[in-house]
Amino acid sequence: MKKIIISLLVMFLGTITISAQKDVKVRFGLEGGFNMTQWNGEMVPNYTLPTESLITEFSDAGFKPGFHAGGLMDLVIQDHWSIQPEVLFTMEGSKVKMADTADYKKVSALYIRIPILVYYNFTNVGPGQLSPGIGLFFAGGVGGTVEGGGDTFGTNGILDEFDWGANVKVAYELQKVASGLFFSVGFSQGLSTSKSTGISASVGYKFKYAKFLKRAYNTGVLEYNP
Repeated sequence: MKKIIISLLVMFLGTITISAQKDVKVRFGLEGGFNMTQWNGEMVPNYTLPTESLITEFSDAGFKPGFHAGGLMDLVIQDHWSIQPEVLFTMEGSKVKMADTADYKKVSALYIRIPILVYYNFTNVGPGQLSPGIGLFFAGGVGGTVEGGGDTFGTNGILDEFDWGANVKVAYELQKVASGLFFSVGFSQGLSTSKSTGISASVGYKFKYAKFLKRAYNTGVLEYNP
């Protein structure tokens, strides 16, 4: 696993160097959709709950539904390669097993999630472009509750606020009809203590290259060109 993480980091550093060159195409977009998550790891130590019922483990009872929404930036660095950072507000969760009753309780979690993926783009696949991608995600917990009382994060929480892991996606963007509209499916595996596993389905729209970006005229990026 460490070798995979190191390889991904090297790949990101390489693509960031490439993206510093001219002729980088940049555009922005919005996306949202449905996700299912499950936690399979460990909880933070020394947690307390108002109910005085200790949680022993995460439940394997299945995935918990949620949603995500946010924005993205699409950087085309070569003919078929692109980098796509995203900033998403996500609602996730799972179930936990109580020690005293063996009952299950639902736990919700609100995150600000930042996936960074490198895509290879296959053009002219039907009416659009097919793009498989791989990368990492970083997330920070901003809220959440435990059913029956208690917080997901913080002093009385059961999870670390920071989460990160590996991310893969496959996206398809329309180009000939409804240009800019795209669909994607994804899978993520957290590598922090919670070991969150997630699957997602999204729909979004990428806007045309803005006129203040010189790349709209094939001469550069992020410079004003009236």
